[in-house]
Amino acid sequence: MRRLLTIIYVIFCLELGIFLFILPWTSLWGKNYFVDHYPLVAATARNYFLRGAVSGLGLADIWLAVYEIGKVLRSTLFSDSRSSR
Repeated sequence: MRRLLTIIYVIFCLELGIFLFILPWTSLWGKNYFVDHYPLVAATARNYFLRGAVSGLGLADIWLAVYEIGKVLRSTLFSDSRSSR
């Protein structure tokens, strides 16, 4: 059960990271209901620093997914090597 939850967590982090990394640089970021109706949100959404920060969160999520994959692989490899002795 723990391995299944870890796999779901890794998939979630990876998908969220890719989404957050790419979304700020697409046209969808600047064309939605909130940007069209609120000038302050439009000005904030066009800010490259905010776009970079959101992309940075995406990279952090991707790194977290890769780290968790590494932990699972290490624990699997170590448990296999211990059981074969």
